[in-house]
Amino acid sequence: MKIVVVGGGYAGLSCLMRLAELLPGSSRILVDPSDQHLKLTRLHEGLRRPPGDLRVPFDRLARKYGFVHVAARPALSLRVLQRAAARRRLEWRGAAEAFDALVVAVGVRPRPRPVQAGCVGLADLKRLDGRGIVERIAREHGGRQDRVTVVGGGATGLQYLFELRDALRREGAGTRLALVDPGQKLLPDQPEQFHDYVTRRMEEAGIRYLKGYRLRSAEEGQLVLVGPRGGVRRWRSGISLVLTGTTGNPSILETSETGQVLATGAELRRIFAAGDCSTYRGGGFDAASAQSAVRKGRLVAENLKRIADHRKLRPYDAPELGFFLSMGVLDGIGWAGDRRAVVTGVAAFAVREAIEARYELFVKGIDTFGLL
Repeated sequence: MKIVVVGGGYAGLSCLMRLAELLPGSSRILVDPSDQHLKLTRLHEGLRRPPGDLRVPFDRLARKYGFVHVAARPALSLRVLQRAAARRRLEWRGAAEAFDALVVAVGVRPRPRPVQAGCVGLADLKRLDGRGIVERIAREHGGRQDRVTVVGGGATGLQYLFELRDALRREGAGTRLALVDPGQKLLPDQPEQFHDYVTRRMEEAGIRYLKGYRLRSAEEGQLVLVGPRGGVRRWRSGISLVLTGTTGNPSILETSETGQVLATGAELRRIFAAGDCSTYRGGGFDAASAQSAVRKGRLVAENLKRIADHRKLRPYDAPELGFFLSMGVLDGIGWAGDRRAVVTGVAAFAVREAIEARYELFVKGIDTFGLL
C-alpha cells in the first residue's frame, strides 16, 4: 500500500509513526513545504528558548519512521480532493504522487494580522526567533510609559501574554502589558475558575484587560478598537501581538466518524483527514487541539491497517482528557479527567510539562499514546 500524508504537524506525524508500526511494508510519503516539524504547543516558549528546541528535522524523523519527505504545498480544495480520489493521484505544479490512500493533515492557518510594522502575528512567531522580539521590545519599548498589547484571549494569546511578562522581567524592561479580547469572559468553554484565576493573575501583574473590544485596524504605534457598544477607541501600543485565531487551510474538511472525507455527503473512500483541518461526525472529542490531532492521526493509521486487512473501520470516539494552560514559568491552570478538579499554580505547570514530555518521548520513538 502506498500512503501519502499531507502535513507534518501533530496529526500527520502521529499517523506516520503509527503506520510504521502497523504497516511497516507500506510505502509512506510525507508532503510538507517545510523541512521541520514544529512543536506548536510549545511555540510560546520561543520567547525564551532557541528555535532549535521547538523543531525536529523531517529527515531525522524520516530515517526513524521509514517515510520519504517531499517538500511541496499542494492545493487541497474539496474539488481537488474529489479529482484526486477519482484518479488516485495528487497533483501539484507539474508534479504528482500516486496513492492507495491519502491523509490530509495540514492543520489551519493563522488569521491575517494588520500589515503595520508594529504588529506581529502567529505566522511571524512560527518563523522568527522569539527571543529577538523580546530584545526588540526591551530595546525600543522598554520604558515604564511604553506598552505592548496582546490581541486575542484564547489559549495562544494568554500563553504568549504570560510568557512575555516573564521574558520582559528577565530583560529588566518596565514595559506595561495589555490584553484585548472581544469576549466578556476568558476561555468560556472551560470551567469558571479559569477566567477567575487568569484575570486575578493579570491584575496582580499589572496587566490591563480590555474585555469586549475587537480589533478594527492598526496604525503606527496604536490600535483602533471597537468597544462593546460600537464606540471606537485608539489604544497606544508600541508592539502588538495579534493572535486572533485561525481559519481553514483552505477549509475545514468534514469527515465520517471513521475519518474519511465527505463530499456532498458521500465518502471519498481512500481519502482521510485528521487534525485541526478536520471535523469528525460522531461523538469523539473534536476540538482543534494537539490532543485531538494526535488521536485522530493514530485512528486514521489504524483504519488504513483495517483497509489492508479487509476489516470494518473503527469510528472516532475518543473522549476529552483534559485541558492545561501555561501561564509562564511555574504557573498555570488546568484539569485532567474531571472538569470539577481544577488545579492551579506550580501543580498545573508540572502536569502540563508531563503532558509535553509524553509527546517528546513519542517523537523519539517511545509510544506513550498506546494506552489512550
